Amino acid sequence: MKKLTLLFLLFNYPSFAQLPLQQTPTQFDKFINSPAIEWAAYINDTIRFDNPGLNKILSLRFAKNEIKASFPVGSGSYQANQIRYEKKKEIDHMTFHPHDMPIYDSAGTLAGKNKMERDKIDTPDFTLTDVTQILYIQNGQLKTYVPWVATMIPIVTSFGLFLGNAEYFSTCFNFNYNSTATSKDKIIFLPQSRKRIRLDSFDVKSKLKELYGLNLIQSLWPYILKNNFQIYSVEKKRILKVSELNTSLVNKTGPLPIPEYDSLGNQHPRFTQPDALSPAIFTTLDLLQDWQYDKTKNMVFATNREMVLYAKKWTADGESVEATPILKIIIK
Repeated sequence: MKKLTLLFLLFNYPSFAQLPLQQTPTQFDKFINSPAIEWAAYINDTIRFDNPGLNKILSLRFAKNEIKASFPVGSGSYQANQIRYEKKKEIDHMTFHPHDMPIYDSAGTLAGKNKMERDKIDTPDFTLTDVTQILYIQNGQLKTYVPWVATMIPIVTSFGLFLGNAEYFSTCFNFNYNSTATSKDKIIFLPQSRKRIRLDSFDVKSKLKELYGLNLIQSLWPYILKNNFQIYSVEKKRILKVSELNTSLVNKTGPLPIPEYDSLGNQHPRFTQPDALSPAIFTTLDLLQDWQYDKTKNMVFATNREMVLYAKKWTADGESVEATPILKIIIK
C-alpha cells in the first residue's frame, strides 16, 4: 500500500494567503526611504499574549463591531496597499466553512480529499497572535513599528488531526510609523516577549534596507562604540567600557607574551593587546520587547528593551564552542 501524504496547499485557504512581494514599497514600509533609516526588515512573529489575552480582546471587540478588520494581510504584499475592511460574517464564512484538502500519495498522485473543519473553534480562548513588525535603525536607535496584527486559530481536520495555526483576521492597522499611544488609562500592557533572531535569517523578501551590505548588528555597531547604549558582559556580569570590547571576550587563549630586551640583554615579556571586537562575529541575538495595546486607536505598540548578542567562543586549545551569549545591549 502506498503511504499517503498530506500536501498543504496553503495558498488555497484565505487564512494562509500570502501574495507575492511587490517591487515598490507599500504604504506601510515606504518610510524606509528616508536617509535617516539605515537598516530595516520585516519580522513576523507569533506571540502568546495570554495575560491579558490580546486575541480574546480583539475577537470580542470585532464581534461587537468596535474595531475594523480585514482578511489576513501578507507583509510587503500587494494586498497591503489595498486594505479592505470586512464584516464579521464575511470573514467567518470564508474562514470557518469546510475546505476540501487534497491528499496525495508518495508518488504525488491525488489519492482523495479530506475535509478541513474550523467551525468548532472558540477563538477567544486561543492566545496566539501573529505580529507583523518592521525593525529599523533610525539615527542610531533601534526601533519597532507594528503595522498590524492578526488573531490566530488552530486548524483541525474532520477526523481531529491538528495541522497548525492560521490567521483569522488582520486588525490594529497603523498607517503611520511615527504614531504613539494615547493616554495611559486607555493602554493595556501586554506580556513581554523575547525573540531569538539569526542574523542570516533575513532573506531578500524580508529585508527592506541594508546599507553597504551591513547586517543589523554591524549597522548598529558604530553607535555602540559611541556609548549610545549601556553594554554589559554576560560572563563578567558588569558594565563594559568601549575600550573593553575586544577579542578577549570570545578568545580564552589570553594575551600572548612578546619578549623584549633592555640594553643589558635582560628579557622583559610584553603582552600583546587583544584586537578590537568585530561585529561580524555575532551570529544571533535575543530581542526583549515590551508590548502595549491602545484601545482608543486599536493599535499595538512595541518598545525594544535589550538585546543579547551571541557569538562562538574559542577555548584555550583553539577549539570553537557553540554560540554563547557575549554582550547585553540595553536599548531603553
